[in-house]
Amino acid sequence: MIPRLATRGRLILVTALLFLLVGSIHGEPPLAALAGMILTALLALYLAFYPTAILLRRKKIELSWWVPPGDQPGGALAADRVFQLHLAFRNHGSRKLRILSSNILAASALQLDERPSATVRRGQQVEVTTTVKPLAAGYHVLHGAALTFGDALGLFDIEAFFPNPIAIKVFPRAVPLRGQPVRAIGGALHEQVGMHHVRRRGLAGELRELREHSHGDPFKFIAWKATAKRGKLMVRDLENEVVTTHAVILDVGAGMRAGPRGRTPLDWACDSAAALAKTAVGNSDRIGLVAYDTRPLFDLAPDTGHHYYLKLVDRLLDTRSVVDADLTDVTAGELVALVARYLAHQEAIDVRVKVAPPLDDQRWHAIQAGPDGQLYDVAATGRLCKRLIELMLGRERQGDRGGGERGGGGGKGKAPVVFEDDPQLLPLRQFCRMRGIELPYRASWEHGRRTAGLATAIERAVASARPDVAIVISDLAGIAEDEPRARKALARLRRVAGRVVALVPAPEAFLPVATTVHGRRIRELVVRDARSTMDAGRRLFVRHGITVVEAVPGDSLDRLIGRAKGAVRRPLAG
Repeated sequence: MIPRLATRGRLILVTALLFLLVGSIHGEPPLAALAGMILTALLALYLAFYPTAILLRRKKIELSWWVPPGDQPGGALAADRVFQLHLAFRNHGSRKLRILSSNILAASALQLDERPSATVRRGQQVEVTTTVKPLAAGYHVLHGAALTFGDALGLFDIEAFFPNPIAIKVFPRAVPLRGQPVRAIGGALHEQVGMHHVRRRGLAGELRELREHSHGDPFKFIAWKATAKRGKLMVRDLENEVVTTHAVILDVGAGMRAGPRGRTPLDWACDSAAALAKTAVGNSDRIGLVAYDTRPLFDLAPDTGHHYYLKLVDRLLDTRSVVDADLTDVTAGELVALVARYLAHQEAIDVRVKVAPPLDDQRWHAIQAGPDGQLYDVAATGRLCKRLIELMLGRERQGDRGGGERGGGGGKGKAPVVFEDDPQLLPLRQFCRMRGIELPYRASWEHGRRTAGLATAIERAVASARPDVAIVISDLAGIAEDEPRARKALARLRRVAGRVVALVPAPEAFLPVATTVHGRRIRELVVRDARSTMDAGRRLFVRHGITVVEAVPGDSLDRLIGRAKGAVRRPLAG
């Protein structure tokens, strides 16, 4: 950390050098003397500012920050809801420090437009606030802040990075939804009755209404007293309080992740799934969740209750931080280089191999080359990541005992479950998950893998319970690649579930608006390509009597479900 010239200081230095050059060429001693005075004053001011660098090396300045509870119920933070970030600067040195700006390094889904500044006198603490807008739900990490210190005249500055990672949990957006989103045809009697009524066949239940007899009504439902009074056949309609089981099958593939940050189909799908779960739990119904791509990522057996709702939301947030080897598009060298660069900046630990060992050395088994040819010690990086993970898990256990809340990972006090065949790279991927290091999602898949993922997800959705309502949220990309297997899975879903609805994000609704002629042309081509990959899957769903409804971000779930109810069902194929 060495002080450098600021913009104003560089201008003054260039001016002094010009004076010196002109005075030397034209033989003007006053100009040369003026240049010497300016350079002497600049050097004196530099020496006066240099002790600030010494204080920073001796860690005489501390940075702490925290996030107060949000404005949502329970103090939760929600996407698109601005929250406050409080920063506290404490000066333990012997001189006043001027913080010109604070560049906060955060996850890409956190938008920070302000760079707060402060003046901290010796032995004092100053608190400032800034606003943060989360663009998407998920577990996001504030990694640290790069503080720029300057002198009183603005001639010099020095930048120092303060690593202080904290994780925040951002809930999905609140989607308005009235009543029961999808009413089941039947429903299941349960020891815990629901808060809504469902019409059922049978003689048990409460009277809903008396109506005229119509063709097909059983004679045992005829109300004979009402028939005698009115002189025409009247029938009793009965209803029961039941628990409805919902199953949400969520697609989290690459097509669902395309679009502007926070406005992707996956963001809309997570918001909708959270709203469906909240409404189902509020009605004392049960709801299950299965997320899939080329394979199921996770599944939750149907259950109810507020604690289960929070668990379901946690699983939805985990879909935004996937680091598995088969679902991310990053090589082993790129992964090691990314983690090594993070450790160098965040922990000040260098895991690079300075001198390459001989070709016959056994150490090559623990060395990995990065994309630029730099060698990294994978074994040392893995041991360091394991040690840091243990420290983070220890802090989480202490937070759990103190009533705190987990900031990410695979469970309270447990390392996250990550898919990785190479044991040397496993702790690196776990570290990426817990520290919020973003890895690019894989955009392509092997032929038929998407169909296999959907089929396995359907098997898991219907294995634990017979759902009364099944809601598939997917862009239908790659579903028809293995058509026999897809037909078999959809036929099983239609046989088991009482009602099936597919919500498909409209491709043109989740793309940014084009402002130029070429941009509009490219947008049309992208929409046409997306629809061509979606149509084959749509035909499969419709052929099996599944209602397919296209969704846009502005549509409410009530309107979408209303369109699904009004759609005409086609007979089950084959």
